[in-house]
Amino acid sequence: MCCRTLISPARRRSTCSSFLAGFGTRQLLEDLDVREWIQNAANKARLTTSVCTGALLLAKAGLLSGETCHDSLGAHALLASLDSTIFVERHLRVVHDGIVTSAGVAAGIDMALSVVESIHGKAVSDETAKYIEFPRHS
Repeated sequence: MCCRTLISPARRRSTCSSFLAGFGTRQLLEDLDVREWIQNAANKARLTTSVCTGALLLAKAGLLSGETCHDSLGAHALLASLDSTIFVERHLRVVHDGIVTSAGVAAGIDMALSVVESIHGKAVSDETAKYIEFPRHS
């Protein structure tokens, strides 16, 4: 698991906390220290995002209760089992419902571009996609 928090000096508050995950995620689900760290990071951030199975950790930390979200294709059932109030959207690559979640790693790029678009506008997001040579997905 990795978290990168971007600090805005003017606000002294995280702009975005991103939770990226992989195969080690499941081992961390019962780790209370990790859950508390995630809750603290998310509470300090203006925006929280998750790629792939990072949604499992957010769900276990109670941050996805009552939300619609997405995660890796192979973890849908586990995500749904962590909290019965979570709706797992299986047909979108990126879901914006308070916390922004995406499917696998490639969808994480779509998610990042959607966050850029929500903050800086479509033109900046499209230029970013062009610069990194990434075709936009709707």
